[in-house]
Amino acid sequence: MKILYAYRYGIVGGVYTQLALRRNALQSSGFKCELFFSQDNNLGQVLRERHGIHFGTEVSFRKLVQKGRFDFVVVIDSPELLRAAAGPLYRRNAVYLDVHTTTSTGLTYLGDIDPAKLAGITVPTHYSAKLVTKCLEKNVPDIHVLPNILQTSLFTPASKPRIKAGLKKKQHASREFVWVGKLDHHKNWRLALIYIAMLQDHLGDVRLSIVGGSTASTSQTAAFFELAYRLEISDRVYWVDRIDNSKLVEIYRQCAVTGGAMLVTSRDESFGMAAAEALLCGCPLITNDLPVFREVYPDSPLINRVNIWNPKQVIKAAETLFKQQDRAEVINLHCYLAEKYGPGTFIDSFKGLFGV
Repeated sequence: MKILYAYRYGIVGGVYTQLALRRNALQSSGFKCELFFSQDNNLGQVLRERHGIHFGTEVSFRKLVQKGRFDFVVVIDSPELLRAAAGPLYRRNAVYLDVHTTTSTGLTYLGDIDPAKLAGITVPTHYSAKLVTKCLEKNVPDIHVLPNILQTSLFTPASKPRIKAGLKKKQHASREFVWVGKLDHHKNWRLALIYIAMLQDHLGDVRLSIVGGSTASTSQTAAFFELAYRLEISDRVYWVDRIDNSKLVEIYRQCAVTGGAMLVTSRDESFGMAAAEALLCGCPLITNDLPVFREVYPDSPLINRVNIWNPKQVIKAAETLFKQQDRAEVINLHCYLAEKYGPGTFIDSFKGLFGV
């Protein structure tokens, strides 16, 4: 069986990370899988191997579909590619729409498509399925939940938690926090800076690593540095627009051992890959109480759900962080996520959907 995934944005991280994980899982299970991106937003330059990964226009996508003889074409939130995905009249492909966005603006395209022309719609969570159903209102095709895949072998707790060399002793070390995402309205990055300034006043020595934002515009970048300056936390905030996953693991582990956490300020999420990866490393969350997180994660002392617009709740959650973690809780949560979102679970769901 041969599958093609198609998406508009060739961006490092985000959807690409999930597609790469799915592709590896599918190929390891004997399937053929290729990826297509109609924009190369700096992804191409970081790929070590480009075989089976294509960049091009809608015209080149049409040619790829015609020549590739795919059994299924899955289009992710890119309605402009749906018509070409069906292939030539003499050999039609089964086309699935994979919906990952949760923003009201991002979902508006659903009102302009013809669901009857789709073989089905896939989503990463039941929460996303409800959003899609609401947007379509009528003529709703079959909606299938295909769970995301987590890199559970890479994102793991430290075997022996320790303070990174160069920092002071534990009781005097900076409490490290991390925020991951694009510098956009949906991810609510300004609130992360505001809360670090607030936590600096209440807790003392804190640091925040901002990870992501490589596609930020000049104006967004200027706004980021201007806000950090106005809040007087420029020396407390470290922005890394791109990072290797192994380095990201180190950051998450360091947050765990210094009494810090990942801050999740998003207005909504379809799954929350970065938050899940942090938890796999034993890094606690201070997170907006998002409906999807109630579905994805179990109750755990590592997950501090708050109303992200309530500063008192954020402070209270942060004050409870600096205590000895129950390693059993960390391991149990890792095992739970590994079982629920490992490659095997995705492949089983995939086979059930496509009847193989």
